[in-house]
Amino acid sequence: MIAEGTIVESFRKVVRKYGHKKALMYKENGVYRSIRFDELWERVRIVAALLQELGIKRGDKVAILANNRPEWAITDLATMMLGAVVVPIHLNLSAKIIHYILNHCEAKIIVVSDHDQLTKISQAELNSLENFIFLDQVTDEMKNVWKPIIAWKEFMAKGGKGLDKNFKSDIKENDVCSIIYTSGTTGLPKGVELTHKNFLSNVSSTYLAVPIKETDIFLSFLPLSHILERMAGYYIPLLCGATIAYAESVKKLAENLKEVKPTMIICVPRIFEKFHGAIWDRVRKNKMQKIIFHWSLKQKKGLGKWLAQIIVFGKIRKSFGGRLRLAISGGACLNERMAKFFYKMGILILEGYGLTETSPVVSVNRENNYKFGTVGKPLDGVEVKMTAEKEILVKGDNVMRAYYKNSQETADAIDGEGWFHTGDFGFIDSYGFLVVIGRKKEMIVTCGGKNIWPEHIEIELNYDRFISQSVIIGHKQKFISVLIVPNHMELSQYLKEKGIDKYDLGDSTVQQIYNRCLDKVNCNLSDYEKIRKFVLLPREFSQELDEMTPTLKIKRNAIEYHFQREIDKIYN
Repeated sequence: MIAEGTIVESFRKVVRKYGHKKALMYKENGVYRSIRFDELWERVRIVAALLQELGIKRGDKVAILANNRPEWAITDLATMMLGAVVVPIHLNLSAKIIHYILNHCEAKIIVVSDHDQLTKISQAELNSLENFIFLDQVTDEMKNVWKPIIAWKEFMAKGGKGLDKNFKSDIKENDVCSIIYTSGTTGLPKGVELTHKNFLSNVSSTYLAVPIKETDIFLSFLPLSHILERMAGYYIPLLCGATIAYAESVKKLAENLKEVKPTMIICVPRIFEKFHGAIWDRVRKNKMQKIIFHWSLKQKKGLGKWLAQIIVFGKIRKSFGGRLRLAISGGACLNERMAKFFYKMGILILEGYGLTETSPVVSVNRENNYKFGTVGKPLDGVEVKMTAEKEILVKGDNVMRAYYKNSQETADAIDGEGWFHTGDFGFIDSYGFLVVIGRKKEMIVTCGGKNIWPEHIEIELNYDRFISQSVIIGHKQKFISVLIVPNHMELSQYLKEKGIDKYDLGDSTVQQIYNRCLDKVNCNLSDYEKIRKFVLLPREFSQELDEMTPTLKIKRNAIEYHFQREIDKIYN
């Protein structure tokens, strides 16, 4: 494992060792193609030279508004080679927030993947932007609207041989290499300044906890604009000599899993929930299949377990490509029963915990030392302690330098002794595993003064076959309620078995189903936590409507705002 100095220096050493090995794979014209490590390095040098010609110098900001693809990694590394700063932007952000980020960081160049994203950007509203680099075909009409704009292919064609092979920059490990804006679940996003040392310390520590093999193949589908995929799904495999294959999209994930046959995936709980639901949907379509599957889940040893793994669960593993060695889950809490369910399938999910400000990993379960329902043990070199109120504090080389242009927020987050205050609450159990209870900003306080952490209740609700998504509400109210997005496929199938072909969410039969769902959860809750009322919603929460973050965490404020009428009916 080579991770020292700067990210570019570390990558250069990997290129010398693995030059002719596949570094990246991408889908083109229906076929996966590859780029070797030495080819990738050459393209990085070419783009670095071109960025330099466009006036990019040390400390300048280059924004990336693009999907996961080779050009993302090439731009990232080329920008860092010049000592400039990469600013990734989430694709699902509104034009207003994108404008805010570009102006706040004073980006000089932006790399944009498609026309839909380009239309979000109005040059007239941007103060510092000087050039657009477009990853698709540039038309004459576009040249009149966005000036100056250049297509990536033209950009590369101008590049010649790139920077001199002996080019050396004077960038240092403590220089800022990226500003990552938080998802802004409760307000405007904050720019997190991360250095080469922040990233590489986390790469090294995470690698020690979860060793990666040079033969591993990662399927990259979480957005590279998010810190989890950037560090764990990009920098770690790249600096280990492993291969990264880019999925076409989350919608084509099932297809790409079978094509790429990855050994590693970086995931978030919502994706596992989708897989879990799809497995049960398939099982319940056939009565005999359902009986066999339930029998298989009960087998713990001997011939029964062997048959279950080969005949039943083997088919499920093939849907993941058939070679999956490990899955890493982060970004939100994973249901313990969900983790155990996949473990029975022969798929080990290692849950971890971290934040953008910690580069991101703080703790993670190990392949040979894990405990479901926890986020593992802290990484080597990362200190964790709790305040008297149980807030999680973190110290280490992985902790950000500062919030960009926000000294007050920085002072509030990092105390005089260097401890970063996460805003998350939790504890370390008697075996040394970290357990996260919930986020301070999301805590519900009833009018009776009772504190309630909504996430653990929602996790239990979402495990029910009839529930797709849920949001607990009740802040400053007398009792707790919940907004529920039904799993319509499960609900429809169940009602058809009862002889009901058409239904309305207000039907008494449907309401009884969800009352029973709540009863199952309520029996394990304290009296003040029990859910008294619910509303069934007509649609899923959406990233496009700013109701979910790029890692599919719910944004409570946006959801409550959009469904305020339903909430008022509950409490009025």
